[in-house]
Parts: sequence; structure tokens; C-alpha cells
Amino acid sequence: MTEAYAGSSIREFLLQAGEFSRQLLKKVRMDGMVFINGTQVEMWRPLDTGDEVLLVFPEEEKGAIFPHQGTLPIVFEDDDVIVLDKPAGIPVVPPFDQKEPSIASYLLFEYEKRGYPCTAHIVTRLDKDTSGLMLIAKHAYSHWLLTKKLDLISRQYVAVVEGEFREKEGLIDEPIGRAEDSIIRRVVSPEGKPSKTQYHLINQEKNYSRIRFKLLTGRTHQIRVHMAHRGYPLAGDTLYGGKKVDGVDGQALHCERLHFIHPWTKKKMTFTSEPPKHWEEFA
Repeated sequence: MTEAYAGSSIREFLLQAGEFSRQLLKKVRMDGMVFINGTQVEMWRPLDTGDEVLLVFPEEEKGAIFPHQGTLPIVFEDDDVIVLDKPAGIPVVPPFDQKEPSIASYLLFEYEKRGYPCTAHIVTRLDKDTSGLMLIAKHAYSHWLLTKKLDLISRQYVAVVEGEFREKEGLIDEPIGRAEDSIIRRVVSPEGKPSKTQYHLINQEKNYSRIRFKLLTGRTHQIRVHMAHRGYPLAGDTLYGGKKVDGVDGQALHCERLHFIHPWTKKKMTFTSEPPKHWEEFA
């Protein structure tokens, strides 16, 4: 503990220096433990320069998702975060049946196997048929730190769209809302939420174009909706007017780059991933 917080209570120190939420602080106070220099103490205890603060978080509630044994394509892992390279075809969380296999259920199985007392904290989600990089927080504290600064998490996508896309680069600034006749589909709508997508054309073929995207907002199905609205639905995206492609399940969309500030070390972290091999079919 630095001299700047000498005389402050543990509670004040955790709220200010640790950026704790009041909800998380309450959970630690009620069901966790706090130690100063190896001795368990209460939250009101004032700190001295050089004190070592150790927190034991309470075991987290696991929720209703049923654990499943499955492959977790881990790219990076430490005590606070996991970066996965998700394959297409598996949901991140089960949409309806909580016993359906998902990335979350694979995480819960792995945590149980390790005796790890936390639930699955998803920071960046991907649609079921979207592949690529996604960020997981390993405990409630890192989840809080990451989600309170979502604007510092940057994701870059690549997609294959139908047709010869004519523009080299630009910005789509069209609000997106839920379709009136569906709980799944989204549409461009004046009543929707602000939605901005940057795009850059990579290459153009006779029937398909490959485009790189950067999301400036995080709406559900944002890239898929914006491109369909422009008349260039993603290849295989039958929900938004695309034609089914043999050998490809769902839309050709991949998160190829993930950048974030580590919640604890504050180090800049960047990861990249190549699109699926079967995308060569679009060449």
C-alpha cells in the first residue's frame, strides 16, 4: 500500500485505488475475507504505509447453465482473463435450453475440473455462427474492471459479403433496433439505437467481396444488419437475405483482432486470428 492511502480505511482504498463497485465490495464484506499483513481484519481498519492487503473473494453462484465437457480453444490465459479463438457453430451462451452446449458451459466444466470457484464471465460475445477472438473475465472483479471500460476494448472483424462491393472505405452510421415481427432479427430503424460501423474493402471477386470492419458501437448483429441494409448481405447469412453457401454454416464473419487493456497489469494486449480455411471457397 502506498503512502497516498495511509490513514484511509480498507473500504476507501478498495473503492478508490481498486476501482471496486459497491456491489462487489458488499459481497467481499459479507461473504469474503480481508487480510492485512496476514491478519484477518474488518473493512473499517485504517491502513499504514507498507501494509499488504489480501482479499479472498466469496465463491460465485454458477447460475442455471449446465456444464459440458468440450474443447476450449484458449489463445491466452492468466489469473484474470482468457482469450478464446471461437469456432463457428457454437453459441457463447445457450439461447433457450440451459443444457445446450456452449462456450459458457465448456468454461463451467473446466472451472469445476480445476476446483475454480467462479462462474463464466463473458466480456465480448460473438453470434453462434461467427468465429474468432473473444474475451473472458475469470472472476467478478476483472469482469467489473473490463465492462466498466468497454470503450477501451477494440475488435476488428473480416467478412465475406455477396456481390461486388464498390466503395474502398467509409462509415455506416444507421440506427439499429429490433424487428417488429421477430425477437431475433434487427433492422435499420429511426427508432433504433445509434450504430456506427467502419469498413475497408480488402479485395473484390465476381460474386463476393471481402471487407474488414471496426465496430464503433456494439449492437446485436450490427455488421450483418448494416451490410444487408446496403444491399450486400454476408455470404451464408440467410437471416438477413444472404444465400446459403455449401460447406459453410451461417454467415461468413470472423473476429480477427482483439485489443484491450489488461484489467490488473494495465498492459496493452493485442491478439490476432486468421479466418477459417473454408473461406477459400469464396476466392
